[in-house]
Amino acid sequence: MHLKPGVRMISLTLAMGLMLTACGKKPSPTESRVQQMRNTYQTMDTMTAEAEITADYGERLYVYTVELSGNVSSGAMTVSAPENIAGTVLQWSEQETTLSYEDVTLETGALTASGLSPADALPTIFAACRGGNLIECCLEGEENSILFTELENPAEQSCTVSCWFSGDNCLLQRAELSENGTRVLTIDFSNVEITAAAPVEPEGNAAESGE
Repeated sequence: MHLKPGVRMISLTLAMGLMLTACGKKPSPTESRVQQMRNTYQTMDTMTAEAEITADYGERLYVYTVELSGNVSSGAMTVSAPENIAGTVLQWSEQETTLSYEDVTLETGALTASGLSPADALPTIFAACRGGNLIECCLEGEENSILFTELENPAEQSCTVSCWFSGDNCLLQRAELSENGTRVLTIDFSNVEITAAAPVEPEGNAAESGE
C-alpha cells in the first residue's frame, strides 16, 4: 500500500516528534543529584566542618582530628586531636601550603608517587567535586538519601576521589583518596556547613545616584 504525500508528511512529523521526545528525556534521580552536587561546590564560597583524617603511608598510619574552613583556592585546618599536636595549623592556597606550630611536626609528606599529601586533600576533593570526570555514581542508604560518586582528580588522573554526600545540599560525609586503586587517605566529616558565594551583579544595573 502506498501512502499519499500528505499522510507521508504526517508520519514523518510524528517520527521526528518521537525522536525529539526521546532526546529530551528527564535526567534520572542519580543524574539530578550529581548535577546538584556539582552546582553546590561550583558556587560554594566556604565550607566549614570538623573532620577525622586517616593518612596511610603503608607502614605508618596517622589519625588526627581537625577543624577546617576553606574552598578550592584557600583555607586552613587546625588540629584539635591528638593532644600532642593540637593547635597545629595547616593552611593552603593556590601558591603554597604552610604548616605552623612551635616545634611540632605534623606528617604531611607525599602519600602518592604524584606527590599528593594530606595538605592537598581538601583542595583536591573540592576540585574533583567541581569538575573531575565522573567514573561511577549511585544512590545509597534509606530512601536513597546518600549520593556516592567516584571522580578523577583533575590534576592527576591516577588519583581518584570517592565521596559520599547527604541532604539536599549534598554535604560531604566521607571522602577517600586513592592512587591506582589503593586508598591512601580517608576523611570523615561532621558538622558540615556550606556558604554559597554571593551572585555577581551585572555591570550597569546599579541605579545611579543623584538622578
